[in-house]
Amino acid sequence: MTRPGALGPYRVIDPVEPINAEAARLRDQGADVILAMGHMGATGGTLTEPTGPAVDVSDRLEGVDVVVGDHTDVQVSAVRLNGTLLVENRSKGVMFTRVRLVMDIERGELVYRTADYHRPWNIGVTPDLDMIAALEQLEVELAPTLGQVIGSAVQPIPRADACGMETGRTCESLIGDVVADALRTTYGTDFAITNSGGIRADLTCPPEGGEFCPTDAGKLQITEGQVLTALPFGNVAVTVEISGAELKAMLEAGVAAMPAASGAFPQISGFCFTYDLDAEPGHRVTGAVRQSADGMCGGEEIDLSEAATYTIATNDFTASGGDNYPSILTRASTRDILASVVSAYVAGESPLSLPGEPLAPKIEGRIVCEGEGCPAPAGG
Repeated sequence: MTRPGALGPYRVIDPVEPINAEAARLRDQGADVILAMGHMGATGGTLTEPTGPAVDVSDRLEGVDVVVGDHTDVQVSAVRLNGTLLVENRSKGVMFTRVRLVMDIERGELVYRTADYHRPWNIGVTPDLDMIAALEQLEVELAPTLGQVIGSAVQPIPRADACGMETGRTCESLIGDVVADALRTTYGTDFAITNSGGIRADLTCPPEGGEFCPTDAGKLQITEGQVLTALPFGNVAVTVEISGAELKAMLEAGVAAMPAASGAFPQISGFCFTYDLDAEPGHRVTGAVRQSADGMCGGEEIDLSEAATYTIATNDFTASGGDNYPSILTRASTRDILASVVSAYVAGESPLSLPGEPLAPKIEGRIVCEGEGCPAPAGG
């Protein structure tokens, strides 16, 4: 979930063997029921027939009665063929899971397991007044900076992509275009790529305002705080010269998980590319062309071989091998904080942006999926 090397001395390993070993040790000590909990979830399928990393792990476990997954915001309640109950609930307090296990005490056996989901309510809960006061004071202190209106747009610029995927991880998105355009135009590179997983909110303020957005946010305003909400990780922009083959490798990493939603899905600028969903991951990208002056996909064909070289702007997460992108960071030049780059672009302070002009991005067909199972444009 993070770039290689970011965890210092810790290594990320396959969890199945250590989970099975610990389950066996606990059984030997007399444990009747074993539950495993981890930050790994389902990424597709249905409530009772899910798919994804948590499913792959659960199916290989021995002696584990319940697995509680997380991270992917997918609701799951599925008893696997090995008898393990896998559960996961929606994130951010939207739902919580109640797991019920019934033991036969005399035989020391688990005879029943089930899970159900509930929406939390705060009825009868008294707010912590000290916590409320502390949060209000923080908002007062941060408002002059984060509440500053730096730009606007002619239409909402949501996190959701053109295929209606709420987290923007299956298709081109308006906010993805803005972030990638900001990278490319700021540093004058041929192309730009940013991963969809680094984008976490809408760019335009919600109509009702709130937090660091004015109450008249119906004007489609953009504040400094909203940019930081959309780009919260402190990623740094980098520029680097790459070969056409390396560009293809980056794109292959970006669409490898498709049609499943993935944070690796690329948002791009300066070019358009096509991929074939029927092909094996690693061999899906079929071609790319430069964007024309009007932003449409009518430019010259891009050479995706080792012989060609191009300049590209991206973020340090993808450049260092995050989301299985090829690692190119050792050759890259470190630039500015990504959120600052986008803020300057929104405010008209970067090259090729227009001071005082509202943003007017549009879906330009930068990424085209071919084959069976491609995500469909919303409303199409």
